[in-house]
Formats: sequence, C-alpha cells, structure tokens
Amino acid sequence: MGAITWTDETDRRLRPYASANRWAVTLGDKIYKVERMPAAYHVWDGLDWLGMYVDEEDVEAAIVAHTPVEEDAAEPASGDTVDADVLAAFEAKADEIAKVNQWTIARAETVMLTYLRDHSPAEAATIAAALLGRTKRAA
Repeated sequence: MGAITWTDETDRRLRPYASANRWAVTLGDKIYKVERMPAAYHVWDGLDWLGMYVDEEDVEAAIVAHTPVEEDAAEPASGDTVDADVLAAFEAKADEIAKVNQWTIARAETVMLTYLRDHSPAEAATIAAALLGRTKRAA
C-alpha cells in the first residue's frame, strides 16, 4: 500500500477563489471520491457511499480500513486468533460499552475504532476489515 494522495477536483468556473470541496483520493490503484459538505466529508467508492467523516484524518482512516488487505495463503498458527474470534470479542465489548453509556452499537463501534486507530493502527485495520466482511455477508 502506498501513500494517500488528495487531488483537488473543485469546479471553480464561477468561483475562481473558492476553497477546495471535491477531491479524488488515491490509495494504491484505487480512487475514492470525497466531497466536503458544511458538516462533514462524504466518501464514495464508485457508486457505494462509505459514510461521512469529520475531518481529513477520519476520511483517510476510513479509506485505509475499506481497502482490501492482501491475505497470506498460509494457515494461521495454533496461537493466532482468527477474524471471527477478534470480531466476536470486539462486538461483545461494543455491546458492553453501548449499554453502559446508553449509546447505539454503531456509535460504540465507531468510538472504539477511532481509539484503536490512534493507538494501534494494525489492530484497527484488522477489526475494520472484519467488520467490512460482516457487512458484505449481511448483504
């Protein structure tokens, strides 16, 4: 995976000094469309809407989490946990936090992923990939 690049695609025909509000964000060979609205950044992968985020760092974290990770063909060692176990533990903790704080499960998961992204990016990427797999299986 390479660096994330932001390419300004703002239409400035009628407003030549307007600040940027549309970008093509590239990670590797994949291009995402990002548009800044008054309250948030909206991110699309082709026609699929990935969500809205508060700032550019959150957009980049979401894009990294959405990008498929190359998986090793080797079987996990006996001591390694599989994605299903990690996901089950994450969901159980999110449920516990949601009940204590009277939040929705989605908010608890978002807060937990944000914390992990800041403190353990590799673990956050693993969990985000597992959550994305959960979403694809549900569809």
